[in-house]
Amino acid sequence: MQYAILRHAKIKAPLMGAAVAHNHRTSSVEKCNIDAALTPLNQTLKSEGTVAERLAAKLKPLPTKVRKDAVVAVELVLSASPEWFDGLAEDRATLHRHPRFREWVKASMAWARGEFGKNILDVAVHMDESSPHMHVLAVPLTKDGRLCAKEVLARSELTRRQDGYAKAMEGFGLSRGDPAKETKRRHIKLTEKPPAGGGKASELAAQLAEANTTIAKLQQQLQRLQGFNIDYSRQIADLEKRLKAKEADLAKLEMGKHVAAEMAAAKKVAQVLRENPENDPETAMALFLEKHKGLGWVDAKSAAAGTLVASEGRFAVLHVGRGKHVLHEFQSQEAVREHELTQRRGRSGPSR
Repeated sequence: MQYAILRHAKIKAPLMGAAVAHNHRTSSVEKCNIDAALTPLNQTLKSEGTVAERLAAKLKPLPTKVRKDAVVAVELVLSASPEWFDGLAEDRATLHRHPRFREWVKASMAWARGEFGKNILDVAVHMDESSPHMHVLAVPLTKDGRLCAKEVLARSELTRRQDGYAKAMEGFGLSRGDPAKETKRRHIKLTEKPPAGGGKASELAAQLAEANTTIAKLQQQLQRLQGFNIDYSRQIADLEKRLKAKEADLAKLEMGKHVAAEMAAAKKVAQVLRENPENDPETAMALFLEKHKGLGWVDAKSAAAGTLVASEGRFAVLHVGRGKHVLHEFQSQEAVREHELTQRRGRSGPSR
Protein backbone atom coordinates (compact mmCIF):
# COMPACT_ATOMS: atom_id res chain seq x y z
CA MET A 1 0.00 0.00 0.00
CA GLN A 2 1.22 3.49 -0.87
CA TYR A 3 0.70 6.38 1.52
CA ALA A 4 0.20 10.12 1.52
CA ILE A 5 2.86 11.61 3.84
CA LEU A 6 2.41 14.81 5.86
CA ARG A 7 4.78 16.09 8.56
CA HIS A 8 4.65 19.24 10.69
CA ALA A 9 7.49 21.27 12.25
CA LYS A 10 7.79 24.48 14.27
CA ILE A 11 10.18 27.21 13.10
CA LYS A 12 11.36 29.74 15.68
CA ALA A 13 12.40 33.23 14.63
CA PRO A 14 16.20 32.65 14.98
CA LEU A 15 15.99 29.62 12.65
CA MET A 16 13.83 31.12 9.88
CA GLY A 17 16.89 32.16 7.87
CA ALA A 18 18.36 28.66 8.02
CA ALA A 19 15.04 27.08 7.00
CA VAL A 20 14.64 29.37 3.98
CA ALA A 21 18.31 28.91 3.01
CA HIS A 22 17.81 25.13 3.02
CA ASN A 23 14.58 25.30 1.02
CA HIS A 24 16.06 27.68 -1.59
CA ARG A 25 19.47 25.95 -1.61
CA THR A 26 21.34 29.15 -0.70
CA SER A 27 22.94 27.78 2.45
CA SER A 28 26.75 27.72 2.55
CA VAL A 29 26.54 24.59 4.70
CA GLU A 30 24.73 22.01 2.58
CA LYS A 31 23.97 18.38 3.39
CA CYS A 32 25.55 15.32 1.83
CA ASN A 33 22.13 13.87 0.94
CA ILE A 34 21.52 16.61 -1.66
CA ASP A 35 22.36 15.77 -5.29
CA ALA A 36 23.52 19.11 -6.71
CA ALA A 37 23.08 17.82 -10.26
CA LEU A 38 19.32 17.58 -9.65
CA THR A 39 18.94 20.93 -7.82
CA PRO A 40 17.97 22.80 -11.04
CA LEU A 41 14.78 20.69 -11.05
CA ASN A 42 13.64 22.23 -7.75
CA GLN A 43 10.79 24.77 -7.75
CA THR A 44 10.09 27.69 -5.40
CA LEU A 45 7.14 30.04 -4.91
CA LYS A 46 7.24 33.14 -7.11
CA SER A 47 6.07 36.10 -5.03
CA GLU A 48 6.90 39.72 -4.32
CA GLY A 49 9.72 40.49 -1.90
CA THR A 50 11.76 38.07 0.20
CA VAL A 51 10.39 35.53 2.66
CA ALA A 52 11.66 37.72 5.52
CA GLU A 53 9.78 40.71 4.11
CA ARG A 54 6.57 38.71 3.71
CA LEU A 55 6.90 37.43 7.29
CA ALA A 56 7.47 40.95 8.64
CA ALA A 57 4.36 42.16 6.83
CA LYS A 58 2.30 39.40 8.49
CA LEU A 59 3.65 40.10 11.98
CA LYS A 60 3.50 43.92 11.86
CA PRO A 61 -0.31 44.24 12.40
CA LEU A 62 -0.28 42.02 15.51
CA PRO A 63 -1.41 43.88 18.66
CA THR A 64 1.34 42.41 20.86
CA LYS A 65 5.10 42.38 20.37
CA VAL A 66 6.49 39.09 19.04
CA ARG A 67 9.13 37.47 21.25
CA LYS A 68 12.59 36.95 19.77
CA ASP A 69 12.30 33.18 20.27
CA ALA A 70 8.65 32.90 19.21
CA VAL A 71 7.46 30.25 16.74
CA VAL A 72 6.80 32.47 13.73
CA ALA A 73 6.19 29.75 11.16
CA VAL A 74 5.02 26.18 10.80
CA GLU A 75 6.50 24.00 8.11
CA LEU A 76 4.53 21.29 6.36
CA VAL A 77 6.37 18.61 4.41
CA LEU A 78 4.11 16.90 1.87
CA SER A 79 5.24 13.75 0.12
CA ALA A 80 4.24 10.17 -0.74
CA SER A 81 5.67 6.67 -0.53
CA PRO A 82 8.88 6.52 -2.60
CA GLU A 83 7.38 3.62 -4.57
CA TRP A 84 4.63 5.90 -5.88
CA PHE A 85 7.12 8.33 -7.40
CA ASP A 86 9.25 5.47 -8.79
CA GLY A 87 6.11 4.02 -10.38
CA LEU A 88 5.78 7.19 -12.45
CA ALA A 89 9.47 7.49 -13.37
CA GLU A 90 12.69 6.62 -11.56
CA ASP A 91 14.63 9.29 -13.46
CA ARG A 92 14.05 12.62 -11.70
CA ALA A 93 14.17 14.74 -14.86
CA THR A 94 11.50 12.51 -16.44
CA LEU A 95 9.47 12.56 -13.22
CA HIS A 96 9.66 16.35 -13.12
CA ARG A 97 7.93 16.51 -16.52
CA HIS A 98 5.44 13.71 -15.86
CA PRO A 99 1.80 14.98 -16.05
CA ARG A 100 0.74 12.86 -13.08
CA PHE A 101 3.52 14.29 -10.92
CA ARG A 102 2.57 17.83 -11.91
CA GLU A 103 -1.02 17.03 -10.93
CA TRP A 104 0.23 15.84 -7.51
CA VAL A 105 2.16 19.10 -7.00
CA LYS A 106 -0.88 21.16 -8.00
CA ALA A 107 -3.26 19.15 -5.78
CA SER A 108 -0.89 19.32 -2.77
CA MET A 109 -0.51 23.07 -3.20
CA ALA A 110 -4.29 23.50 -3.48
CA TRP A 111 -4.80 21.57 -0.24
CA ALA A 112 -2.14 23.66 1.55
CA ARG A 113 -3.78 26.90 0.38
CA GLY A 114 -7.09 25.61 1.67
CA GLU A 115 -5.49 25.16 5.09
CA PHE A 116 -3.43 28.36 5.39
CA GLY A 117 -4.56 30.64 2.55
CA LYS A 118 -2.78 34.01 2.51
CA ASN A 119 -0.70 33.04 5.56
CA ILE A 120 1.57 30.94 3.32
CA LEU A 121 5.03 32.53 3.15
CA ASP A 122 6.99 30.18 0.92
CA VAL A 123 6.72 26.93 -1.05
CA ALA A 124 9.55 24.76 -2.37
CA VAL A 125 9.43 21.46 -4.26
CA HIS A 126 12.64 19.45 -3.81
CA MET A 127 13.69 16.94 -6.47
CA ASP A 128 17.33 16.60 -5.38
CA GLU A 129 16.90 14.53 -2.19
CA SER A 130 16.16 10.85 -1.55
CA SER A 131 12.42 11.29 -2.18
CA PRO A 132 10.55 14.19 -3.87
CA HIS A 133 8.65 16.39 -1.41
CA MET A 134 7.12 19.84 -0.94
CA HIS A 135 7.94 22.35 1.84
CA VAL A 136 5.23 24.84 2.82
CA LEU A 137 6.08 27.64 5.28
CA ALA A 138 3.09 29.42 6.83
CA VAL A 139 2.52 31.88 9.67
CA PRO A 140 0.57 30.15 12.52
CA LEU A 141 -2.21 32.74 12.85
CA THR A 142 -5.51 31.74 14.47
CA LYS A 143 -8.90 32.63 13.00
CA ASP A 144 -9.09 35.64 15.34
CA GLY A 145 -5.69 36.93 14.18
CA ARG A 146 -3.42 35.76 17.03
CA LEU A 147 0.06 34.27 16.55
CA CYS A 148 -0.34 30.92 18.32
CA ALA A 149 1.49 27.83 17.03
CA LYS A 150 0.18 25.88 20.04
CA GLU A 151 -3.36 26.10 18.73
CA VAL A 152 -2.47 25.70 15.06
CA LEU A 153 -0.43 22.56 15.87
CA ALA A 154 -2.81 21.14 18.50
CA ARG A 155 -3.14 17.35 18.35
CA SER A 156 -6.71 17.58 17.05
CA GLU A 157 -5.52 19.89 14.25
CA LEU A 158 -2.64 17.58 13.31
CA THR A 159 -5.03 14.63 13.08
CA ARG A 160 -7.55 16.65 11.07
CA ARG A 161 -4.86 17.69 8.56
CA GLN A 162 -3.58 14.13 8.24
CA ASP A 163 -7.13 12.98 7.43
CA GLY A 164 -7.74 15.93 5.10
CA TYR A 165 -4.52 15.53 3.12
CA ALA A 166 -5.07 11.77 2.74
CA LYS A 167 -8.60 12.50 1.45
CA ALA A 168 -7.19 14.97 -1.09
CA MET A 169 -4.69 12.35 -2.29
CA GLU A 170 -7.18 9.49 -2.76
CA GLY A 171 -7.39 10.22 -6.49
CA PHE A 172 -3.67 9.42 -6.76
CA GLY A 173 -4.10 6.00 -5.15
CA LEU A 174 -2.55 7.20 -1.88
CA SER A 175 -4.07 6.48 1.54
CA ARG A 176 -3.60 7.55 5.15
CA GLY A 177 -1.42 5.42 7.42
CA ASP A 178 -2.72 4.10 10.74
CA PRO A 179 -2.73 6.76 13.50
CA ALA A 180 0.06 6.41 16.08
CA LYS A 181 -2.47 6.33 18.92
CA GLU A 182 -3.85 3.09 17.45
CA THR A 183 -0.58 1.40 16.47
CA LYS A 184 1.08 2.49 19.76
CA ARG A 185 4.21 3.42 17.87
CA ARG A 186 6.80 5.10 20.07
CA HIS A 187 10.04 6.73 18.96
CA ILE A 188 12.94 5.71 21.21
CA LYS A 189 15.00 8.77 22.09
CA LEU A 190 18.79 8.65 22.08
CA THR A 191 18.72 9.76 25.73
CA GLU A 192 16.97 6.54 26.81
CA LYS A 193 19.41 4.15 28.46
CA PRO A 194 19.33 0.46 27.46
CA PRO A 195 18.50 -2.12 30.17
CA ALA A 196 21.38 -3.09 32.45
CA GLY A 197 22.53 -6.65 33.09
CA GLY A 198 23.40 -9.57 30.85
CA GLY A 199 21.45 -12.22 29.01
CA LYS A 200 18.88 -11.69 26.29
CA ALA A 201 17.89 -8.27 27.59
CA SER A 202 21.45 -7.01 27.28
CA GLU A 203 21.80 -8.41 23.76
CA LEU A 204 18.54 -6.86 22.56
CA ALA A 205 19.40 -3.58 24.25
CA ALA A 206 22.75 -3.48 22.44
CA GLN A 207 20.98 -4.07 19.11
CA LEU A 208 18.50 -1.31 19.92
CA ALA A 209 21.35 1.05 20.81
CA GLU A 210 23.08 0.27 17.51
CA ALA A 211 19.86 0.89 15.56
CA ASN A 212 19.33 4.15 17.46
CA THR A 213 22.85 5.27 16.58
CA THR A 214 22.20 4.62 12.90
CA ILE A 215 18.94 6.57 13.04
CA ALA A 216 20.74 9.41 14.83
CA LYS A 217 23.36 9.66 12.09
CA LEU A 218 20.68 9.75 9.40
CA GLN A 219 18.67 12.35 11.29
CA GLN A 220 21.76 14.45 12.01
CA GLN A 221 22.55 14.63 8.29
CA LEU A 222 18.93 15.46 7.64
CA GLN A 223 18.30 18.01 10.37
CA ARG A 224 21.66 19.72 10.87
CA LEU A 225 21.06 23.46 11.38
CA GLN A 226 17.32 23.03 10.80
CA GLY A 227 16.15 20.12 12.99
CA PHE A 228 13.77 18.80 10.40
CA ASN A 229 12.82 15.18 9.93
CA ILE A 230 11.91 14.97 6.25
CA ASP A 231 14.23 12.62 4.35
CA TYR A 232 15.74 9.11 4.37
CA SER A 233 12.20 7.75 4.56
CA ARG A 234 13.16 4.33 3.23
CA GLN A 235 16.06 3.83 5.64
CA ILE A 236 14.20 5.22 8.64
CA ALA A 237 11.10 3.12 7.87
CA ASP A 238 13.25 -0.02 7.76
CA LEU A 239 15.01 0.82 11.02
CA GLU A 240 11.72 1.71 12.74
CA LYS A 241 10.33 -1.66 11.69
CA ARG A 242 13.33 -3.44 13.20
CA LEU A 243 13.11 -1.35 16.37
CA LYS A 244 9.41 -2.17 16.76
CA ALA A 245 10.17 -5.90 16.55
CA LYS A 246 12.93 -5.64 19.14
CA GLU A 247 10.74 -3.52 21.42
CA ALA A 248 8.17 -6.31 21.34
CA ASP A 249 10.87 -8.79 22.46
CA LEU A 250 12.04 -6.50 25.24
CA ALA A 251 8.47 -6.03 26.43
CA LYS A 252 8.27 -9.76 27.19
CA LEU A 253 11.26 -9.64 29.52
CA GLU A 254 10.92 -8.89 33.22
CA MET A 255 12.90 -5.82 34.17
CA GLY A 256 14.12 -5.01 37.67
CA LYS A 257 13.24 -1.84 39.54
CA HIS A 258 16.66 -0.33 38.90
CA VAL A 259 16.18 -0.72 35.10
CA ALA A 260 12.75 0.90 35.25
CA ALA A 261 14.25 3.80 37.25
CA GLU A 262 16.97 4.33 34.63
CA MET A 263 14.43 4.40 31.81
CA ALA A 264 12.19 6.82 33.73
CA ALA A 265 15.15 9.15 34.26
CA ALA A 266 16.01 8.95 30.56
CA LYS A 267 12.41 9.81 29.60
CA LYS A 268 12.55 12.80 31.92
CA VAL A 269 15.68 14.05 30.14
CA ALA A 270 13.96 13.56 26.78
CA GLN A 271 10.95 15.55 28.03
CA VAL A 272 13.24 18.40 29.13
CA LEU A 273 14.81 18.50 25.66
CA ARG A 274 11.38 18.58 24.00
CA GLU A 275 10.23 21.43 26.23
CA ASN A 276 13.53 23.33 26.02
CA PRO A 277 14.86 22.89 22.43
CA GLU A 278 17.61 25.41 23.13
CA ASN A 279 19.36 22.61 25.10
CA ASP A 280 19.62 20.54 21.93
CA PRO A 281 23.19 20.66 20.47
CA GLU A 282 21.90 21.02 16.89
CA THR A 283 19.75 24.03 17.83
CA ALA A 284 22.65 25.53 19.80
CA MET A 285 24.93 25.24 16.77
CA ALA A 286 22.31 26.79 14.49
CA LEU A 287 21.84 29.74 16.85
CA PHE A 288 25.62 30.19 17.19
CA LEU A 289 26.08 30.12 13.41
CA GLU A 290 23.23 32.61 12.96
CA LYS A 291 24.95 34.94 15.44
CA HIS A 292 28.16 34.95 13.36
CA LYS A 293 26.61 34.61 9.88
CA GLY A 294 28.29 37.83 8.71
CA LEU A 295 31.79 36.32 8.78
CA GLY A 296 33.56 34.92 5.74
CA TRP A 297 33.63 31.11 5.88
CA VAL A 298 35.90 28.42 4.45
CA ASP A 299 36.01 24.63 4.62
CA ALA A 300 36.39 23.26 8.17
CA LYS A 301 39.44 21.08 7.29
CA SER A 302 41.83 23.84 8.39
CA ALA A 303 40.04 24.41 11.72
CA ALA A 304 42.85 23.00 13.90
CA ALA A 305 45.24 25.73 12.75
CA GLY A 306 42.83 28.59 13.40
CA THR A 307 43.00 31.30 16.05
CA LEU A 308 39.96 31.43 18.34
CA VAL A 309 37.95 34.66 18.02
CA ALA A 310 34.60 33.73 19.62
CA SER A 311 33.10 30.80 21.50
CA GLU A 312 29.95 29.66 23.24
CA GLY A 313 29.76 26.28 24.98
CA ARG A 314 31.59 23.76 22.77
CA PHE A 315 31.23 25.84 19.59
CA ALA A 316 33.89 28.29 18.46
CA VAL A 317 34.76 30.55 15.52
CA LEU A 318 38.38 30.14 14.42
CA HIS A 319 40.19 32.67 12.19
CA VAL A 320 42.38 30.98 9.58
CA GLY A 321 43.77 34.07 7.83
CA ARG A 322 42.77 36.46 5.04
CA GLY A 323 39.49 37.31 6.71
CA LYS A 324 38.23 33.71 6.59
CA HIS A 325 36.77 31.69 9.45
CA VAL A 326 35.61 28.18 10.26
CA LEU A 327 32.95 26.91 12.65
CA HIS A 328 34.50 24.27 14.93
CA GLU A 329 32.92 22.03 17.56
CA PHE A 330 35.23 20.94 20.41
CA GLN A 331 34.71 17.98 22.73
CA SER A 332 34.04 20.25 25.72
CA GLN A 333 34.20 23.85 26.95
CA GLU A 334 37.55 22.99 28.57
CA ALA A 335 38.90 22.00 25.15
CA VAL A 336 37.92 25.44 23.82
CA ARG A 337 39.80 27.16 26.66
CA GLU A 338 42.84 24.91 26.16
CA HIS A 339 42.89 25.82 22.45
CA GLU A 340 42.81 29.52 23.35
CA LEU A 341 45.64 29.13 25.90
CA THR A 342 47.75 27.31 23.32
CA GLN A 343 47.26 30.17 20.87
CA ARG A 344 48.26 32.72 23.52
CA ARG A 345 51.44 30.80 24.40
CA GLY A 346 52.31 30.68 20.70
CA ARG A 347 51.94 34.47 20.35
CA SER A 348 53.93 35.28 23.50
CA GLY A 349 56.84 33.04 22.45
CA PRO A 350 59.04 30.80 24.67
CA SER A 351 59.78 32.02 28.20
CA ARG A 352 63.39 32.97 29.04
